[in-house]
Amino acid sequence: MKKITGKNDVCRENLLSEIAIGVYRPGERLPAERELSESYQVSRSTVRAALNELEEQGVVCRRPPVGTFVSDDALKRIDRLGRQPVRLHACFALPPGQIDKPFLQRLFLALKNRLPEGVELTVCLSDSCRDTGDGEKADIVYLLGDYSNEELLAADARIPHLVLWGKTHETLNFVACDDYLGGKLMAEAALKAGHRHLALLGPRGTGPDCEFSLRAAGIADACKAAGAQLLIHRVTLEESLDLTASTFFTMENFLRADPELSMVLALSDREAITVIDCCRRRNLSVPGEISVIGYDDQCFVESVSPPLTAIRCAAEEIGARLAGFAPAVLDAEPGEPVRIREAIRPFLVERQSVRNLCDVASP
Repeated sequence: MKKITGKNDVCRENLLSEIAIGVYRPGERLPAERELSESYQVSRSTVRAALNELEEQGVVCRRPPVGTFVSDDALKRIDRLGRQPVRLHACFALPPGQIDKPFLQRLFLALKNRLPEGVELTVCLSDSCRDTGDGEKADIVYLLGDYSNEELLAADARIPHLVLWGKTHETLNFVACDDYLGGKLMAEAALKAGHRHLALLGPRGTGPDCEFSLRAAGIADACKAAGAQLLIHRVTLEESLDLTASTFFTMENFLRADPELSMVLALSDREAITVIDCCRRRNLSVPGEISVIGYDDQCFVESVSPPLTAIRCAAEEIGARLAGFAPAVLDAEPGEPVRIREAIRPFLVERQSVRNLCDVASP
């Protein structure tokens, strides 16, 4: 609804209110301009200006020389007028293959439910960021995807306000989980439980700044600082197509290289669950002989046998931070850059897939 600032606005709002409560019904003719001016104690020119605005909004229609009538769909139009006008268009952009992930669904709902009035949010599914947000004429694009630095910089130059989520960047806006810290937390939890022979298993990722590489770096640094032995295998794209077979082969190599192996740190829940399955097939008990920690804490991992200990980064918190960017854009001057660069701290969810070797009683 427009801000009321003068007699034209007062007259228009009075007419809208009387139509809304049924004083003048859809299809009914309004009183003549002279009668309305007397009723509202304003000039006929003021009434005429108010009626012109209502006609532009589709609430009334003029039929010379008969008069001015309330439109048949006037109540629907008044309802739309009462809503906050769209002041900002935002686009939630992600690859099609990601849309069914529970983590992203929770994140999206948190973002959507926390956006201020006046911000319209659309979803864009695309494997490319070259034209993301163009069709929606987006003011803000929340972008997920493994894109090259050149692609991201080109998108940033084209989009008024670009925010990466799920990925950090040296110069661009982002909101992401601190995956390096998450990796360190995994290793520290294993070390605290007395494990000194560890293995790392997970995807290679797309570069040193992707989430899997950061997680692996955090694990490696924590193990190095503690002097613990760490075996590493990063899964290739070909191996990921048959993860069960490749994981079985990798576990054989791990155990052959280090017969004292007692802990596998998996860079995603998918790898962690596959490790548990491979251990079951080899008659290795989890966590009795091999402990496992996953990453992401997806909704089903607590129903795995045994329930999986995993790193979690709250999707709701990331969504809330992304939503908080929109008011800053609304308050900014045209062309003024708005910055957000936040790494959300993850945390460990302890369940039953880790054996505490420190609790083993001495003979």
